[in-house]
Amino acid sequence: MKEADKNSSSTYDFVQQTGRDKYFAARDREIALLSDGRDGIRPEVAEPVERCPVCGHEKAELLFKKQGFEFKRCANTKECGHVFGDPQVDEGALMDCYRGEGDDASCEELSANDLWIEVLLSQANTAYDKGKYQRGIEAMQAALGTDKPGRVLDIGCSIGHFLALARDAGWETVGLELSEKAVAYATGELGLDVRPQLLDEAGFPPESFDVVTLWGVIEHLKRPVETLRQITEVLKPGGVLLTFCPNGASMVCRVLREKAATFDGRNHPSYFTSQSICFAMKQAGLENLSVSFHQPDLDAVLNYLEGKDPYLRDRQDKGPLHQLFSGIMKQKAEDFIRENGYGYKMMTLNKKPL
Repeated sequence: MKEADKNSSSTYDFVQQTGRDKYFAARDREIALLSDGRDGIRPEVAEPVERCPVCGHEKAELLFKKQGFEFKRCANTKECGHVFGDPQVDEGALMDCYRGEGDDASCEELSANDLWIEVLLSQANTAYDKGKYQRGIEAMQAALGTDKPGRVLDIGCSIGHFLALARDAGWETVGLELSEKAVAYATGELGLDVRPQLLDEAGFPPESFDVVTLWGVIEHLKRPVETLRQITEVLKPGGVLLTFCPNGASMVCRVLREKAATFDGRNHPSYFTSQSICFAMKQAGLENLSVSFHQPDLDAVLNYLEGKDPYLRDRQDKGPLHQLFSGIMKQKAEDFIRENGYGYKMMTLNKKPL
């Protein structure tokens, strides 16, 4: 196998072992509270999107609707083709969601955001993330073109597992995170320098970091190009930005459409493709070095094609498509998905010019 993959165990087992079933249920309950009761979002928390968040184009194609949100593709397909949710949730409601309930919450009160912390702390998810983060550390070191570790800023660092691995590899680390529960763990349990701030609040001087990382963060940004420009400012000349995010053009997104778990208009206003993320980097003054694709999620596609819940939230037996795509056939199919840009997750390396 080319990479650590959650599908080495069954999809059902991974969902149960990591607590994703509880997280998805809480997230869906919270999104339902935003509903206006008429297939839309309450106007007091909704911000209509009049232009593509990446290129500013005024026209977009409606792909589908889900939980009161419309999901659209930018009509500027030659340069952009970005996929985004409309409307977006207003800033105040979104920040409350990300901060979570904190340490004062009872088990019954845990928000989806706090439950996601439990997912990240689970043994199964920690093992999966470790391989992913290790690949990232090796990739950013290679992109810098030096064997000497530098200073890295992880924006939206959550509980700090990436920063801890980077620190162990010799990097000087700083993190930014809004979730109170995640900050408490990262600082108290791991002894990391993690600050409960947004990038524009942190006050970092220009050219402060050799590397900035966005692990599962860029899809949360309402104004991604604006944030990328702020990142460019704090990067040293020749510095590297690493992103890891859902691939809006993945096989899972193409086949499952609104059934894909990533389509969440509240938390994920943006769904980058390899084209739209490279265009965004160019607008921010960064040069794209590489785009790679990970996590084929073939099991979810096969489950769906067999008429089942893609993520098997309830235990179900595998059908004939799983029997067909097993052994060497599964490996070949997963290699095809990764090598042809259809992986569910996408990693980019981008460099600030000297």
